[in-house]
Amino acid sequence: MNLARAAKLLGPVPRFEKGISDTTRALSEKEVSDLNKRIKVIEQRFPQITIQVVCHSFPLEHPFPLYVFWVFNMGGISTATETAGDNHTILLALDPVIGKSSLMVGYGLEPFISNPALNHVLEQAEPAWIDQAWGEGIQKVLEVLEPLLESAVKEIGASFDLPTTPDEIRGGDF
Repeated sequence: MNLARAAKLLGPVPRFEKGISDTTRALSEKEVSDLNKRIKVIEQRFPQITIQVVCHSFPLEHPFPLYVFWVFNMGGISTATETAGDNHTILLALDPVIGKSSLMVGYGLEPFISNPALNHVLEQAEPAWIDQAWGEGIQKVLEVLEPLLESAVKEIGASFDLPTTPDEIRGGDF
């Protein structure tokens, strides 16, 4: 399956709000506000990252991973300049109606954040989601995701001999 076939098969993507988009109303207004604040903190700490959470009831006629791929690539959650290796978007897709979730990262993060690591993040939210505590589960995803991003930054820094903290920034002549 490729993007063109997915788009033809699934049609236009629903419109989603930036940050937290909950078309299912599984989250309270306070939860949405708290989650958006938490996302903002993470995005300020990691300014290259964009986090999108989509709570949506996806149709059952096609596999859930196909819908996630479709939303990630066609849903307008990344800007036009955030393509290929410059895409550092993280999408958490959650369908509270059928009880499925997925965490997908842009191509720019794939070399540094493995699928097993993403699965581990989702596993940490599972107990809350089993209890239908959707907001609590999303908070858990964000809580576990942050140190994963930190380790990715350190790996990138080590790979390219780049500073990863302000203390490591070297002065020099120009």
